[in-house]
Amino acid sequence: MRRFEQHAAALAVLVLSAAATQAKVTWQELINTKTPAEGLLAAPEEFADIVPRPAVPAQGLRFFTDVMRMLYDTFAEPPDSHYFFCTVYYTPLETGFTADRGFNLTPQVMKGSGGRKFASDFIRATVMEGFARLAEPVSGKPYLAYNGKFHARILGNRGNELVPRESIAVNTRNPLVPSGRKVWVLDPEVYNQFGSALYRVGDTGGGLFRNQIDLYWGEDDPRGPGSGVARAASCDLSVKWIVPVLAVP
Repeated sequence: MRRFEQHAAALAVLVLSAAATQAKVTWQELINTKTPAEGLLAAPEEFADIVPRPAVPAQGLRFFTDVMRMLYDTFAEPPDSHYFFCTVYYTPLETGFTADRGFNLTPQVMKGSGGRKFASDFIRATVMEGFARLAEPVSGKPYLAYNGKFHARILGNRGNELVPRESIAVNTRNPLVPSGRKVWVLDPEVYNQFGSALYRVGDTGGGLFRNQIDLYWGEDDPRGPGSGVARAASCDLSVKWIVPVLAVP
């Protein structure tokens, strides 16, 4: 969809460095976690072994283990799961691109926009993230898309509106979680950052890897210039390499 060549390169380095020291390595060995005997994990408490949960959850949230216990109570035995790597995308605000923050404000024509010019870094962020919010609407439409078109809403692949901290994007050919399907993202750090463990597939794209899920954060300022344009300022989560995902039947 956008910027995932850099994630692929990082993943390749991780795998190759492990391969240099071991003839065969599993994901669990790479992150030094226990391999479940069967199913997902034997008990909800074991999720804390993947990423230690904060001593105090984000305000208003239950402990992650309590959420997992509730989920496990709906199954007769631990369910099967699939492991994905998880990234975050957002809708950058044009007002957040300022000279005092170090952004490149050189005016450039946005391809497909009818000759309109925008700041260079703002265009770069829009293309990477898919949509951006304009400081001033064009013809009553406040959003600029990666292809230079203007929109009234931030849209997914079915013409649906993306919902912050609820919508996710997956690869177009992902057989596990097709568009519109709900999934559990079973990671304590993701839960504490996004305030949820249950998401809906609201978008698909051929630019995503088949083992990748992309969580939609919402509208936000960019974190900073350079690589920071691809990160939301108020989201501390960038990429999680091993995340258990359970599709809702």
